[in-house]
Amino acid sequence: MGMSAPDAPRLPDPAPSAPVPRVPAQAARPIRTGDVVASSILIVLGIIAFAMLAFASVFLVMMSDGCGADGACNYDLMTVGFFVALLGPPVVFMAAVVWTIVRLVRRRLAWWLPVVGALLALGVWATGLALLQASLGR
Repeated sequence: MGMSAPDAPRLPDPAPSAPVPRVPAQAARPIRTGDVVASSILIVLGIIAFAMLAFASVFLVMMSDGCGADGACNYDLMTVGFFVALLGPPVVFMAAVVWTIVRLVRRRLAWWLPVVGALLALGVWATGLALLQASLGR
């Protein structure tokens, strides 16, 4: 004989409804339109400025013209200085751009990051330039 409906095993009662999850803190923060606009403008201006600086940095290789025939230059230091001045600023600024975007997504104040990133990138460029000048041996 088969089991009829009254003889079927009963399933336990479903669990009481789970509490409604709270809204994450970042979603509770309002979107700051001014911060998004300012950050976007500063990022675009920074990308343009550092593209122009990278183009100008290509010409830093001409500092080797000052070495002359006596070979008083440190070419290894010159190479390091050239690549620091050429590649360092865009890398530093792009890291600041990524950090800015992350903060914007998290709805945190972010307009200051492109400014700080640009200043740090200019410091890296100045360091590369100083290495190039030091390589001349004067």
